[in-house]
Amino acid sequence: MEKKRIYGRCTYPGKVTAEALVAPKYLQGFTNVNPIGGYTTERNHPLCRVSYTDKVLVFYAPRGSGGFLAYGFGAKPAAFVHTKSSPLTVGCMLQARVPGMTDFDEDPLKYIETGDTVFVNADEGYIEITKKGNS
Repeated sequence: MEKKRIYGRCTYPGKVTAEALVAPKYLQGFTNVNPIGGYTTERNHPLCRVSYTDKVLVFYAPRGSGGFLAYGFGAKPAAFVHTKSSPLTVGCMLQARVPGMTDFDEDPLKYIETGDTVFVNADEGYIEITKKGNS
């Protein structure tokens, strides 16, 4: 089974293995997320009403203001993997208390697809990607 390992920086410690959910567009909070149901409600977003609960949520960065923190309340992702760190993402990781990583040596969005299995090892500073269909 072939795995791809990418090194990055921890935004919140921990280790978890879960299925990836990739956001191909920036994510926005406040009225564009349902934290109880665990999904984005932004119309015309590819992940509108797709549950991120217990998934490794893979995204570029948040869009907008502090409403992104809503992703850290209620139903939460298993982990956050984001390419560009900001005070919003760090605050969200602190609120959610689930592993988070950013500032990778390679862009994880080039390798991770929805359905892949991702091991997030924020404690040691890497993610490991297993492509869906590999066993």
